Amino acid sequence: MIESTLRPNAADSIAGRFSAGAEQPRRYGRCAGILARIPVLSPIVWLTSERVTQQALSLLLFAVLAPILGPRPYGLFAIVMIFVGFCELILLEGAVEALVTLKNLDHLHTTVANLTNCLVALVFGLTMSALAPIIAVALHDVEIRKLIWALAPLPVLSTLSAVPISVLRRSLKYKQLAIRSILGLTIGGAFGIVLAMEGAGVWALVGQVMAQRVAELVIAWIAVPVRFGVAWSGRHFHELRPVALNVFTARMMSLVTGQFPRLVLGFTLGTTDVGLFALGGRFHEIIVQTMVVPGTAVGRIELRGAPIGSAEFQHDFVRMVQNACFLSFPFFLGTAALAPSLFHLWLNQQWQAGIVPAQLIVLSGVPMVLFYSFDAALLAGNLSSIFRKFANLQGLTVAATVLCAAPFGLTATCLALAVRPWVLLPVFVIMFRSATNIPGRSALLPCMHSLIGAVSMAGVLSFPLVHPSWMNSALGFALQVIMGIVIYFAYLYCFARAEFRLLLSAVLIRAR
Repeated sequence: MIESTLRPNAADSIAGRFSAGAEQPRRYGRCAGILARIPVLSPIVWLTSERVTQQALSLLLFAVLAPILGPRPYGLFAIVMIFVGFCELILLEGAVEALVTLKNLDHLHTTVANLTNCLVALVFGLTMSALAPIIAVALHDVEIRKLIWALAPLPVLSTLSAVPISVLRRSLKYKQLAIRSILGLTIGGAFGIVLAMEGAGVWALVGQVMAQRVAELVIAWIAVPVRFGVAWSGRHFHELRPVALNVFTARMMSLVTGQFPRLVLGFTLGTTDVGLFALGGRFHEIIVQTMVVPGTAVGRIELRGAPIGSAEFQHDFVRMVQNACFLSFPFFLGTAALAPSLFHLWLNQQWQAGIVPAQLIVLSGVPMVLFYSFDAALLAGNLSSIFRKFANLQGLTVAATVLCAAPFGLTATCLALAVRPWVLLPVFVIMFRSATNIPGRSALLPCMHSLIGAVSMAGVLSFPLVHPSWMNSALGFALQVIMGIVIYFAYLYCFARAEFRLLLSAVLIRAR
C-alpha cells in the first residue's frame, strides 16, 4: 500500500501552501518554482485564460487538421468519443466534485479516491472493449471497433487526475490548472499534426488525445503538494459516495445531452452529418468553456462561504449570473450572425452545409448560461440531489427531442434542439426557486441588459450593408468583428455602465 504524504485532515492546509512562494520551490522542485514565479491573477482571469487558450489551440488544430482529414474522420472520432468520453468525464467529474464538496479533506480521502477511480475506470474500459464489436456492427463501420479498443485506457488516465484537480480547485489555484491544460493540449496537438501529415487519418486524432491525457496526468501531479497513493477506508468512502453518485448521475445525463444527438444522427443520417453537427457543437463549446464556465466555476467555490438562500448568497449569485451573461451573450449571438462569413472564409465547400445547423446550435447556448449558473449555486449549497434532477431533466428532453426530429434531417434536429432550452427555462426557474428560496427575477433580470445589447449587435451584423461586395472576405470579416465589439461596448457604456464596472472588478489583477 502506497501512502500519501498528506497528514490526516491536512489536505486543505497543504493546498494553502501554494501561497507560500518562498517555500514552494524548495519543497516541490524546479517545476513548482517556475509556476510560483508566474504573476498572481484573479482565479477568473486564470480560468478564462486557460479556456480561451485551450479553445484557441483546439480551433487552430482543427484549422490545420480539417482540410487534411475531412468530415468523415471527425465523424468517426466523435461517435467513438460518445462511449469513451462518456466513461471518462462522468468518472472524473464525480470524483472531483466529491473531493471539492467535502468540508475537511484528509489524506485517506485522496487515496480512497485514487483506488476507487482506478477500479471503476478499469471496469468501464474493459466493458467498452467487450462491447466494441457490437457497437461497430450497429453503426455499420468496422473501424469503430479498433478505435474503441485503442481509446479504452482514457478513463483510467483521466480519473487519476481527480485528486490534484480537486486540491487545486479547493484553493482556487487555477494558474496550475491552466498550465496543465495548455501544455497537455500543445503536446497532444503536435503529436496529432505529425500523424496527420503522415497519412494516419482518424488515428491522428486518437494519437492526439492519448498524448494529451498522459501529459495532463503527469503535470497535474507535479503541480500539487500531494504524493500519489492508494488505500482503502470505509468511512472515507462513505463520506465521498453521496456527492460522487449524484454528480456521476448528473454528468451521465449531461453527456447524454451532448452526445446522444451524435449517436442518433450517426445512425439515421451518417457520419458526414455527424461531422457537421460536431462542428456546430464545437463553436458552442468554445463559447461555453471560455465565457460561461470560468465565472460559474469560480462562483461555485466562492458561494460556499454563505448559507444557501441567505442575502449574501443571493447577492453573489446575482453577480455571477450577471457577469456570465455580459461575457457570453455577445459571443453566442455574434457567432450566429457571423457564421456564414466565417464558413466561407475558413472552410472549403464540403463544410458549407453546416452553416445553418451551426447557427442554431450556437443560439441554443443563450438560456444555457442560466442553467450553468443554477448548477454552480446548487453544488455550492450542497444540493447535489437537485443538481442531479436538473441534469436528468436535461438529458431526457434532449433524447426525446432528437429522436423525434432526427428523421427530418440535420437542420430540423438543430432547430428543435435550439428551441428546447427556452421551453425548459421556466421549469428550471421554478425548481431552483423551490430549492434555494431565490426568486426567479434574481436570475432573469441580470440578463436583460446584456441580452438587449447582444441582440442589437447581432441585428446590425446581419444587415447586408455591413459586408459590401468590394471588400475581400478576410477584411470584411475583420471589420464585422470590430463593428460588433464597438456596438456592444457602446451599448454597455450607455445603458449598463455600473454593471460593466462590476464585471471588470471581478477580473482585475489580485494584489499579492
